[in-house]
Amino acid sequence: MTGKLAIVTPAKNEAKNIPKLVGSMAEQTKRPDLWIFINDGSTDNTVEVFEEEIKKHGAAFKNTRIQLVNYEDVDQSYALGPKYSRIIKFGLNKILSLEKDFKYEYVGILDSDVFPENVYYEVLLKKFENNPKLGIASASKQQEDYGNEIITSYVNKSFAPSGFRVWRRACLDQTDYSISISQDSVSAARAIMLGWKVKSFPELEVSLRQRGAKFGFEYYGKSAYMRHVPYLYVLAGAARMYLLGKKDDARQYINGYKESAKNNIDRIEDPLAIKYYKNRFFYKLLGK
Repeated sequence: MTGKLAIVTPAKNEAKNIPKLVGSMAEQTKRPDLWIFINDGSTDNTVEVFEEEIKKHGAAFKNTRIQLVNYEDVDQSYALGPKYSRIIKFGLNKILSLEKDFKYEYVGILDSDVFPENVYYEVLLKKFENNPKLGIASASKQQEDYGNEIITSYVNKSFAPSGFRVWRRACLDQTDYSISISQDSVSAARAIMLGWKVKSFPELEVSLRQRGAKFGFEYYGKSAYMRHVPYLYVLAGAARMYLLGKKDDARQYINGYKESAKNNIDRIEDPLAIKYYKNRFFYKLLGK
């Protein structure tokens, strides 16, 4: 398998998740060549636990360059929207600064509360090698931990969530990664409009904390409004959540959208992304 892989992981007060995170990375059949771990002002022992776990699994990471870096932001809250994209941009720039006579051909994000199955990166890189137009990829199957139950859900086949995605470097270079709310969605839309394929694969899975557990699903409704997603599409998404038993999430999702529309909050201005989201039904019919 050719091509070097670099991964960015942001973390704020994630000490309880770090052992499982590092363990899942240590068990990968294809481990990253570079792992940037970004401490976002943690007030618990996230950093200490990370360092301890890396030492514990030292043999597994003998060929992985691990960089633990601290990030400071004027916003001290949990990383959402623009703040999250600022942290990721910081990590991507760190990757660039470490390149010498080569480029990392694949670049990914792995949130600290996401745990991929052990063949995750090996399979994804093979997908890239087999399809030169594949620009962004991820697992589709998600095992979400709701505390008293695990709910299985699947990502839309033409989307790759930020928290466990991988880019082909050429796609990332062409589409860029800017600072905005839901930059994962915006960058995916830009990639599709520029001729790249964005795919999630149902044969791959990750386990993760309940989506929206820290900030609620109203955030996703707000994000949909800011991205010019048609209300009918939001209703369809809420209906899928409801059928999966995520009734509260569905209600919050719709409320977040409606409140944002009522308050006329600012929306993204990226013309490629706006064109994609305003015509989303049409592009879905075309398989994009």
